[in-house]
Amino acid sequence: MKLITKYNRINIIATISVLLVASICYYFIVRYVLIHQLDNTLKVEEAEILNYAKNNNRLPEATSYRDQRTSFEEINQPIKRKFENINLYEERHHENNIYRQLSFPVSINGKQYKASVTKSEEEMEDLVLLIVIITLCVIVLLLLILYITNRLLLRKIWKPFYNMLESIKAFNLSSKKYIPSQTSDIDEFHDLDSVVHTMTLQIIKDYETLKNFTDNASHEMQTPLAILNSKLDLLIQEPGLTETQTKQLQYMYDAIGRLTKLNQSLLLLTKIENNQFDKAEMLRIDLLLEEKLRQLEDLTGAKFLQVNKKLQPVTIKMNDYLADILLNNLIGNAIRHNEEKGALDIVLTKEKLTISNTGSLLNFDSAQLFDRFKKGDNSEGSGLGLAIVKQICDNYQFEISYFLKNDLHNFEIIFSGKKI
Repeated sequence: MKLITKYNRINIIATISVLLVASICYYFIVRYVLIHQLDNTLKVEEAEILNYAKNNNRLPEATSYRDQRTSFEEINQPIKRKFENINLYEERHHENNIYRQLSFPVSINGKQYKASVTKSEEEMEDLVLLIVIITLCVIVLLLLILYITNRLLLRKIWKPFYNMLESIKAFNLSSKKYIPSQTSDIDEFHDLDSVVHTMTLQIIKDYETLKNFTDNASHEMQTPLAILNSKLDLLIQEPGLTETQTKQLQYMYDAIGRLTKLNQSLLLLTKIENNQFDKAEMLRIDLLLEEKLRQLEDLTGAKFLQVNKKLQPVTIKMNDYLADILLNNLIGNAIRHNEEKGALDIVLTKEKLTISNTGSLLNFDSAQLFDRFKKGDNSEGSGLGLAIVKQICDNYQFEISYFLKNDLHNFEIIFSGKKI
């Protein structure tokens, strides 16, 4: 959920809650004020009746108007003056309506009378209802204006932040492009822009330092390895070497070869992680698989493998060098760890690539299969082949997985929408 959306929701809910409570309080306050005003009107009528009885020594005539009534009733016991709400039937509406009534005692010639003055609350209720409707309309209009204002104003206020966010998303170390600064008069955004800019400079500086170190270390290692390799070539051809000396030199020769491959693999992993293979083009994966199988025919033939392939035309945009390494490592791994007269199945669809092979069971947890330097006890590799495959898949957002099914080792790559 976006910050603006969450803020608007909280703001609107809080505003509605406050306005709702305020409206209820406002309704009762207005009703109280109107009833108080109605009571004052009844008090005026009371004063007129008492004044008339005092001056004329008799009660005025009882009246019955549309919204006001006056009545008198002789009583034997004294009563207290009081206000109350009563229901009276109205013939013109054929229904009961609420009236406000003031009852008070009146004494004429020693006799006690109960005088009652009633006034309809219908007009008051209509007025309250009108006020409530007007208030609700104002609240709805206020909420609408508040929502539109918040949406437009907050979008404008947060624009530098979202621009910076998009710049951070588009930031790529290999391109060496700095994140552009965002001008804003808001202190927090200005501080954030300053921190991001400083962080970007430091990241690029650290990246260049690491890249230069990796390149230099790899280059410097290649030179002594090449010298050692050439010297061993000369030594192993020297006449008069004993069988033991020849074996020792061969062990050294093999160790240097593995060290050279390990150095190349580590350098390749570093370059992939640093996105140094950013050049991409449209590649036909099915054609690359066909070519790779032709290149490895000698290896598959040496083990008498039964190769089964089912390839659909699939085009993917990626670096051709990385695509070659990806397929070479996967197929090479399936051949190297296969058994004599085993099976090699390759199935390519528009959604995924599956490479399956027979072979002995893993002697370690399959969850560690793509870890660096993780290999079986009988493996002669560096343990980096599948780690490189995993890194390439991660760079292109492919999903790679391993599972055992029907005694076959299966490596499956789901292209995740990268197919064309």
